[in-house]
Amino acid sequence: MADVEPTTGAASDPLWDDWEAPPRRPSSPVLHLDGFDGPMDMLLDLAERQRIDFGRMSILDLAEQFVAAMARLADRVTLEQRADWLVVATRLVLLRSRLLFPDSPEAAATAEQDAAAELRRLKDMVAMRAAGAWLQQRPQLGLDVFVRRPPTVPREGGYVALMEACLVVLRGTEGRPEEAPLYRPAIPDLWRVVDALVRIQLLLVEHPAGGDLAAFLPPVAEEATDRPLRARAAVASTFLAGLELAREGTLTLAQQVPFKTLQLAMAWTVASSASGTTHQTL
Repeated sequence: MADVEPTTGAASDPLWDDWEAPPRRPSSPVLHLDGFDGPMDMLLDLAERQRIDFGRMSILDLAEQFVAAMARLADRVTLEQRADWLVVATRLVLLRSRLLFPDSPEAAATAEQDAAAELRRLKDMVAMRAAGAWLQQRPQLGLDVFVRRPPTVPREGGYVALMEACLVVLRGTEGRPEEAPLYRPAIPDLWRVVDALVRIQLLLVEHPAGGDLAAFLPPVAEEATDRPLRARAAVASTFLAGLELAREGTLTLAQQVPFKTLQLAMAWTVASSASGTTHQTL
């Protein structure tokens, strides 16, 4: 029996060759793009849900592979199914075009700003690479150049050197090299917190009912050139001393109106005043 010539049909396709019966028709053409290998309908689903970086894929490769698949399967797939494939391919091209061209003036302005920022980043990267290359070409310590360290002289001593050192110590400062003077800042002669503590306690012993904060301030000479500074230091030190004594429970601080006169009094006189007993104030 003579061999029967095969029927002339579409171009050779490994998917359909070497089969006695054709396999199941594909539901969608298979694409091989940068970052994706699979059916075209799956690519559309992933792109619409933003589950894949569709912007990195070449629209030219997508179109060429789709046209080749349509030509290869033209006589094996129904017209209705090929029409569905064409709709899917059209939607893919539309999505890809939206990534290339903004759909509103606001999006265009944002894209322009992003592009300018990306250009600035690229310029900075080029500058940093140039600086790194320049530094790399500089002579490096330990590789291209070396430092000559001074030789270390071992310390040698003996009995005579020990006696000389002892003689210097016994003589005291005489014979020793002059030491660098120490920096000792001049402390101004101002009213201190320690002085304010003593003054407040002495005045409260004589006048337990206390008085205004100004009554516990020390006298400041009228002819003093730094009288404003001394007055401010006296007020600050007396106020801090009053807070410290109030914390210890020795006296009480009272102020009837905010930012007005501050009253200082012995702690036990407050309870006496509440019971009706009066005391002399400053």
